[in-house]
Amino acid sequence: MGQTASHALVAAADLQPPLAMGVSGLETELGETVQHIKMLGSTRFMKTILCKHPKEGQLVLHVFMRPVSMPFDVTQQIQVLRTQYTKLDGAQRLLSHTQVISDDRAVYILRQHMHNNLYDRVSTRPFLSVNEKRWIACQILMALREAHERGVCHGDIKSENIVMTSWNLIFVADLAPFKPTFLPVDDPAEFNFYFDSASRQYCCIAPERFYDPGSSIAQVLTASGINGSYDDPRLALQPSMDIFSAGCVIAELFLDGNPLFSLSRLLQYRKGTVTAAALVADIPDKQIAALVGHMIQLDPTERLSAAEYLEQWASIFPNAPLAAYMDQASPDVRMRALYDEMDEVDDDVCEITASIACANVRNCSLPSSRCMGIKVLMRCSRGAMRGDPDLILPYLVALASDESPRVRAEAIIAIRDLLQDLQLLTPINSNIFGDYIAPHLQYFAGDASVGVRCMVASVLGDLADTAYFLTNGHSAYEALSNQMRAIVGKLSFDEAEVKHVLLCAFPQLYERGIQSLSHIITYLNDRDCWFLRAAFFDVVFAASAQISRHASREYIVPLINLNDQEVFVVISALRALLRLVPQMSPAMLWDKLVEVQRFSKQPLKRGAHEFTEFVLANARLPMPAQTARLALEISRSTADSEEEIMQMMASNEAPLASAQTVQLREIGAALKTVFLTPIKDPWVSATEPRVGTKSTTPEPTSDKWQGVAEEGDRAIKAFLRKKALELELPQAPRRRRFEGWRPQGTLVAELSEHNDAVTCAVATGSSLFVTGSDDGSIRLFDGTVFRKSAVCRSRALHVLGGRIVSMVYHPVLDCVVCSSDNGSISVLWPRADELVELAKRTMVPGEYAVALGFAKDERGVSVMACTSRSRVEFMGVADLMPQDVVELDPSLGRPTCMASDGSTLAVVATAKGWLQLLDTRFRITLKKYRHLMSHPITALNMYTASSILASTASGDVSLLDLRESKWPLCVSSRSMQELKSNEVNRKLRINAMALAPHMHYVITASNDGMLRYWNLDQLSQSFVINSSETVPPYSSYELDNTVYYCENVNVPRSPGSSRNQIGARLANDVARAQATNNSRPGGPVTSVCILGSPSVMLVVGLQSGAIRVLL
Repeated sequence: MGQTASHALVAAADLQPPLAMGVSGLETELGETVQHIKMLGSTRFMKTILCKHPKEGQLVLHVFMRPVSMPFDVTQQIQVLRTQYTKLDGAQRLLSHTQVISDDRAVYILRQHMHNNLYDRVSTRPFLSVNEKRWIACQILMALREAHERGVCHGDIKSENIVMTSWNLIFVADLAPFKPTFLPVDDPAEFNFYFDSASRQYCCIAPERFYDPGSSIAQVLTASGINGSYDDPRLALQPSMDIFSAGCVIAELFLDGNPLFSLSRLLQYRKGTVTAAALVADIPDKQIAALVGHMIQLDPTERLSAAEYLEQWASIFPNAPLAAYMDQASPDVRMRALYDEMDEVDDDVCEITASIACANVRNCSLPSSRCMGIKVLMRCSRGAMRGDPDLILPYLVALASDESPRVRAEAIIAIRDLLQDLQLLTPINSNIFGDYIAPHLQYFAGDASVGVRCMVASVLGDLADTAYFLTNGHSAYEALSNQMRAIVGKLSFDEAEVKHVLLCAFPQLYERGIQSLSHIITYLNDRDCWFLRAAFFDVVFAASAQISRHASREYIVPLINLNDQEVFVVISALRALLRLVPQMSPAMLWDKLVEVQRFSKQPLKRGAHEFTEFVLANARLPMPAQTARLALEISRSTADSEEEIMQMMASNEAPLASAQTVQLREIGAALKTVFLTPIKDPWVSATEPRVGTKSTTPEPTSDKWQGVAEEGDRAIKAFLRKKALELELPQAPRRRRFEGWRPQGTLVAELSEHNDAVTCAVATGSSLFVTGSDDGSIRLFDGTVFRKSAVCRSRALHVLGGRIVSMVYHPVLDCVVCSSDNGSISVLWPRADELVELAKRTMVPGEYAVALGFAKDERGVSVMACTSRSRVEFMGVADLMPQDVVELDPSLGRPTCMASDGSTLAVVATAKGWLQLLDTRFRITLKKYRHLMSHPITALNMYTASSILASTASGDVSLLDLRESKWPLCVSSRSMQELKSNEVNRKLRINAMALAPHMHYVITASNDGMLRYWNLDQLSQSFVINSSETVPPYSSYELDNTVYYCENVNVPRSPGSSRNQIGARLANDVARAQATNNSRPGGPVTSVCILGSPSVMLVVGLQSGAIRVLL
């Protein structure tokens, strides 16, 4: 619009005729009746109306009223709008006007209506996450790139003109080429008339668009005439002006709706009294702050284009799935595409994917598509959205009322899983169970489908446990438990299938005080449903520890009917009796033995035998001799062989004393004499002597004995093996040389024999240490020679091939087990001048051991190999023959490392930040944990018997309490600012950790070439080892019962620190100063270990292949 015309319009604005509420004037042009819905905005310049078209749906109508006090020709402006519409035809992220209509009263501009704009969305729950905000900022730049490539500038970019869908797909709307390009700096009337439509007193106009009186722009405007803006290129909009406005909108987005500029502040910025750095200092996301600071530079020539910003800042923008055609596909097609890419969804796009799924899942026409949507939502909830139910939960509750029973059942299961992932309740969600979940469960409990009601019954126990945990059993839980009792009571009179499922949840409901024994006892009255009676006894078997002795004797045992006509019911009853034997009185035990005596056929024969075997094995149970004789007779009559009887008696280990307990001689049990022979060396086979021994017959060891019985008596052998296992070696005493040790960082020796990165380093029990490299070689070094010379060579070399990925040492067996990515695993015996290979194995093609450890059971010491295919394989340490395999959950991520206590427990960590706890005795997985910041875990070390240290790719070391499932401590080489924003700094990645036995400090090796000493008892004593500079200033804070201790690398360092004094002393000694400077590695540190002899030293492996030994 011409600059002279703009002045005239401002003056004539108050004389414009009022806008009629109807829009009947459009009927002639549109050919249809347009219904007025409501007024969206009204300013002196333009009115905005929401209206409805019978065919096109809801439209936004902008009305410009012609002034009555002056003639005004809008022909050129209308032509510009129509030309712009032609240029933007087919644009994906620009919502241009669709029609321009003019009559003698007004000009009408129509476009499609979008429900939300960015200004309203920022303040609407659920609030946008950081990744969603970054995605919106990326889309704004993509829209500008699209417009500028088509030769179109917007002219009025602000948050009200950024419209968006419910899945955060944005469009830039209301392009304004008819508004003036330049505004006078001394008269705010024009700015208020054209650009302050919402009267918010904020400004997103580029500073170069304001001109001073008498300036060159003012002279051009004066000479250009009324329509000069369209004829003179000097007065045209420039892309750099839109870039500045987009920077202001992005800043407003990350400042939670607070504008970056008011008009007065912008004019101060134009004068240079306010700096861009000060303006963006309040933006919490520092990478976005840097982007905004670059976009709002005063000099427009220094601003980049939208395409260049997208290219240079590509690393900070998430790569959202399917965003390019989300607005063109049907909901079913979108959901199928999301489901197919579900496994590739990263944490940084979880919120974006969840928004797309939530917006489309209820509009899918196929039940299968809606079920896929539920699975996508649950995948997103286990990523960066874990612990935040605000976005997903309302949609799941709505889907639980779907017309399809399958969808309803899936939604109920998803609700349970989502709530189980919560770690705490925010204040706004404190009553979510009583006010939101329980009322909906009462509604779901009356569902027409039996399958859905069964699903409701199945989740009640888990929801009760989750609610009790999150509310700590307070008054909020009491209100919820009353509602859940009503639900249980309603389901207790349902179909047999529903009662069966509800019965399975009884142990949890009984523990939480929601269901009582009187409820489930009534199920025994249903004589037509044998599976209900069998399930009742199965539940008693599972919940026996929670049922009191009085309840067992008075209610449960009298109801155990061994005369049931259904065999499966009797078998379940016998299993329940096994658990209730310790709570039964002698009279009850006699009665049940009499009932069991009549069983002489399979399968009841086997159940009776197991029951009587347990009775005899429970030696601490007071039992008259007559009862014991009856039990022995039943056991002999029901046992399949004499061997089972011998095994039963051999398992009776506890002493039987007192006149009321069973004596083996009294009941006629045969006793055997056992001869003991010394245990053999596990490394010596019958045909080949161990290297270094003089004879094939090992010398007997006085403190290790194993019972060897007759070949046919497996029961006695098993009993003696169990006794031999109890002869544990005493724990190694605390090594005093490690107490109070603080590494100095002084270079002792440098070794350059490896040709590639040193990936592994382990110290043996003596002065030897072993290293492995990406060049496939394993080398043995002797630490005693470092005192004599700084240049030395390895004592032995062993080539395994491939890349050495893991290495572990067993102090008792004095062996090193190492693995390569070519699938090889080798057991080496480190001698003074050689590495003797005792065993070797090659895994199946494509699989290799990424981490190694040791375990111990009745068979002795085993090697654990955590493989690249998410398995933990147990092998014999002497021959590496497979023993057992534990399958890990591959959805938790690729295994990266493992730690074990060498006896009973092992922990496996993954690249997705998950940890899985294994019981190495029973070869099962017990529990899984999620890292408190969900970062990839790079190294694990056992800290105490029940805690573990985990290092991450972002430079953190966290302490996990395995018993309490808590993270009490996190130390980090990141700054506090990076730590609080959870930014990942790959330069600080920790590649290895080293711990001394029984000590409370840990050494970390990082990609930035630094070795850090963390004292976990006294965190203030931590420092950087290989740096002659001052101690980095440390900061700490506490959040969610976790203490965070971080290194602030950008804070000025104190000149009076202890390390300053060390540096000053070293500076006086030229030789030691040179040694200290040389101790700083060049490039990433890839491995580290602590050598205890001849003195405490650090062995450091570098990516370059060099090895440095430091004091």
